[in-house]
Amino acid sequence: MKNYKKVFYFSFILFALLAGRIYALDVGAVFRLGNLAFQPDRPETSTTFSGDKLLYGFSLYASSPITDTFSFESGFFNDFILRNISYTIFNYREKFISLGIGPFFGFFNAASTILKSGISTSVQLELPGIVFINFRSDSTIGGRLIESGDYIQERNDVSLGFYIRNAISSINLLSKKFVQKSSDSLETVDSLTEYAFKTNIFQKNIPYRITIAFVYQILSKIFIGTTTKKHTLDSIIIDTQFEINITDYIQFTTQLQSSIYTFGQDELLGISNPGPGGYLFKLNTGIKMNIDKFIKPGIFF
Repeated sequence: MKNYKKVFYFSFILFALLAGRIYALDVGAVFRLGNLAFQPDRPETSTTFSGDKLLYGFSLYASSPITDTFSFESGFFNDFILRNISYTIFNYREKFISLGIGPFFGFFNAASTILKSGISTSVQLELPGIVFINFRSDSTIGGRLIESGDYIQERNDVSLGFYIRNAISSINLLSKKFVQKSSDSLETVDSLTEYAFKTNIFQKNIPYRITIAFVYQILSKIFIGTTTKKHTLDSIIIDTQFEINITDYIQFTTQLQSSIYTFGQDELLGISNPGPGGYLFKLNTGIKMNIDKFIKPGIFF
C-alpha cells in the first residue's frame, strides 16, 4: 500500500508539471477492481479458487501531439499480472504507417530490485478507412533471474481490424507475463492470454461510443521448483466498454469484463464458476481531460 502511495504522489506531481507546460495535453486516471485474478502471494499448495478476494489498482497517463507527425504518450499503472509499470513512448506517423519507441520500467515490485529497465515498441500499418494492423510490445531487459526478487515483465498486443459503417471491428491477441525468482529454489510465473473479437460502435456528433468484445481468457500461475505446478483458470467473457464526453474537455470511461463461464485446469481441474454467486469480473473506470480545451475558456487566465 505504501508503494502505491509513493507512485501516486510522484505521478500526480509529474502530470501537474506537464499540464502546466503543455496545453495540447490529454491526462487521465483509471481505477480498476476485480476478482478474476490470482493473489500475488498465492501459495503453490492451494488447489481452490474462491473469487471472494478483490484486487485493485490504478493508472495515470498522458498523451500529446508534439508536431503534425510526432506525438508522445506516457503512463504509470498497476496491473493484476504485471504489477507496477511506467512507460513513455514517442510515435512517428505518416499516412500508412506509425512507429513508436520509448523506455519501459518496472518499479517497486521487489525490495531487492527497485527499478527494472526495459523498452516499449509499437507498429501500426493502415489503409485509412479500410483495414489496419497494430503491434505493441513492452518488455524489461535481461533474461536471467539470478538473485531472489529478480523479475521479468512482458506484454504483447496484436490487433487486426477493419472499418465498417459507424463501427470498427478487430481480432485481438493480448499476452502478459510476470516471471519472478521468489526464492533460491522457486520461480513463479503469472500469465494471462486473451483472444478477443471487438466491435467499437460510434456515430458522428454523438458524444458517446460503445465497445463490445467476446473474449476467451487463459489465466495461470506456475510454480517452478523441484516440481512444477500450474494453476489455470479458463474463462469465456463478455467485455463491454462505454465512453461518454461529459463536456468538450472531459471524457468518462467504464469497462466491465464479466465471466459467463470459468473452469479450472491443471491443479484447479474440477473448479467451475467460482466466485460469489458464481460471478467473476474485472471493472475499470476512469476519466480523461483535455488540458488545451480546459484552459481555453479562461478558467485559469
